[in-house]
Formats: sequence, structure tokens, C-alpha cells
Amino acid sequence: MIYDAIVIGMGPAGVSASIYLKRAGLNILCLDKAMIGGTLNYIDKVDNYPGIISINGPELSALMYQQIQNLDIPYQNQSVLDILDGEVKKVLTSKEEYSCRNIIIATGRIARSLGLEHESELMGHGISTCALCDGALYKGKDVAVIGGGNSALSEAMYLSKICRHVYLIHRRDVFRADQQLIDQMNNQQNVEQILQAKVDSLLPKDGKLESITLDNGRTLQVSCMFTYVGYVPGTKFHTSLPIMDEQGYIEVNQNCETEIKGIYAVGDIIKKDLYQIVTATSEGAIAATHIVKNIKK
Repeated sequence: MIYDAIVIGMGPAGVSASIYLKRAGLNILCLDKAMIGGTLNYIDKVDNYPGIISINGPELSALMYQQIQNLDIPYQNQSVLDILDGEVKKVLTSKEEYSCRNIIIATGRIARSLGLEHESELMGHGISTCALCDGALYKGKDVAVIGGGNSALSEAMYLSKICRHVYLIHRRDVFRADQQLIDQMNNQQNVEQILQAKVDSLLPKDGKLESITLDNGRTLQVSCMFTYVGYVPGTKFHTSLPIMDEQGYIEVNQNCETEIKGIYAVGDIIKKDLYQIVTATSEGAIAATHIVKNIKK
């Protein structure tokens, strides 16, 4: 079988693309190694999406999953290993090889690490990138949040309701988050702001994090460190294609199409100025609509 289009990645951008493709009557397949919704599943609160006053990420993901089911959109949990260009393109997964005319890459981004010794071995044992997932494990304990953007402040606020004390550590002298979040955090008594400081080292004990040392010489006894220091593009499986910049982000035109005809990219995987749910869903619709127009010419 040769599909009209295969969508790789089912976060908001991929879900949006699949909806537009399916409603146009195209023969499509959607692939993702994890859950529908992508990083939405790890976000505590979404309150800037038009038409939805406030919702948590997993709830919004569940609604997207329900929409996929209602439209009977084919979806497989498979890890993509490679994609090959050609008149008929190939998508190679851990289980199958699929053929198609068009590909939409919507693999998003993954959390950036601090690059410290012991960091990888302590992941899941005192280091986390998801307060919503792991915060309850540290109820009543002291934790640290690293970062200064919206994600870091939002998760610090979430953790402040669970944990005894939250250290919010940022390497700069001002936060980069929305003022509304900054105001909320300033009123939270158990959130201690530590500015112009970076984590210098991690001290494990019995396989778990015991404390962190900052570059100002201060040592903090914490049960967990939650890191929100940015993201890197999730483009590991198609690095051989000449469609990425030096950082690994995919470059696209106004139709979200790469330099390779029939290969599109949408959402947080592309190089752009604004990384938001609303822009991701828009890009998914743009790419899908362009594919539909080309097929129906």
C-alpha cells in the first residue's frame, strides 16, 4: 500500500495535520513512539489556548485522542528509525516499512540536559523534567527547579502546592517568563528565588540525588531537581536529510514544506520564533492543506 501521507509525531501539530488530511478523504497513517499529545502530557496547566479557559495538558491530550478515534484515523505506536526520499518515500520503523507520497514530520522537541556528571544516571532517581509526572513523589520535601522561562515558573508554582520548599534557580538576573507568572510566583512564600546562579555539581547517595552545589558555592539539600533549561529538536532519525540547520531544527517555507518536495515539517521541530500549541496546530493545518491541494490538482 502507498499512503497519500504519513504523519510522524502526534503532538498538537501532528494531530492537527492528521485531522485535516483525514477530513479531506486522504489515505493516511500516523506514527508516534509515545502518547498522543506529546509534551502536552507533561504540562500542568494550559490557559492561553483560544476557546479553552483552563485545562491541564493530559486532559487536552485525551480530547485529541478522542478526536482521532472519532475520525477513525489510523494510528500506530512505533518508533521511526529512518525516512528515505524518492518518488515513493519510505518510512522505516522498528516494526514495519511504509510507503507514501508525502511525509509530515512533527516530532517536536525534547528537554535539554545540564550536561553534568551523574545527571543521566540520576534521571528518575532525583532528577526529572516533568513536575506533573513526578512531583507527587516528593510531597513535603525540598526540591529545586532550574530555569527562568514559562515552563520553569509554571512547574515551580505547581510544586509549591506539593513540596515543603522550592528553590527556583536561574542563571540570569531576570526571568524570561510572562509577567502574570512572575507575579504569582512572587506571592508564593515557599518558593525561594536564586538568581545569577547555575548548578555546578550533583551529589548522589545510594543511587539517588542528595544535594546540588551552585557555582556561587552554596549547597542545597534537595530530594529532586526539575530541569527546564530549554529544548533540543527531536530529529535523531532523519539526520541524513539535507533539511536541517546546525542545531537540528528543520527549515520550511510558507507551506511548511522542506527543500525536499513532499516532505513537510510542523510544530516545535521547525525553526521559528514562537513555540506554542496554537502555532503548532496552525502549522499542521497549513501542511495538510497544501498536500490536499497538490493531490487534488
